[in-house]
Amino acid sequence: MPGGRQILVRSQDALSDEERRRHERYMQMAIDLLDGCAPFSAVIVDHESGEVLCHGVNRGRENRIYHGEIDAMINCRNQHPDVDWSKLTLYSTAEPCPICMSALIWNGIPRLIYGTSIQTLTSFGVIQIGLDTATVADAAPFYSGEIIGGILHERTDEMLKTWWDARMSGQG
Repeated sequence: MPGGRQILVRSQDALSDEERRRHERYMQMAIDLLDGCAPFSAVIVDHESGEVLCHGVNRGRENRIYHGEIDAMINCRNQHPDVDWSKLTLYSTAEPCPICMSALIWNGIPRLIYGTSIQTLTSFGVIQIGLDTATVADAAPFYSGEIIGGILHERTDEMLKTWWDARMSGQG
């Protein structure tokens, strides 16, 4: 690729046990954030130190674009104004939509780890824009990064399906 640009897309199945356990720990933190809101949350971690810098949850009732990833990135900038974005990893309970993935790219976050895929969300009936994160990343010729999908997807899939079903039945 020109200029060393690389988009590495991996499944949880391609990880070593140690890598998977580390990613599962942070993904569980994102899951644990959820309390009565739409089950889309994110955690931002300094992948060199392992420090959790901030988190975010979906606040779409306030503003339709206030997704968990956007909330986390805004919180990160507010709490750590001089952060080196190139050292960060964003963990999200679901594959980021094109808006959130674009924000991640513009901020220069090189690593994304997610649970439930956009494809799975749409299979539940959740309305999504049909662009996955790899497609959005590939459309940004200046971006290099790594995308790992499926971390704790059994938990996030169940959580998201339960939420959607309740919402569609008028209970959520």
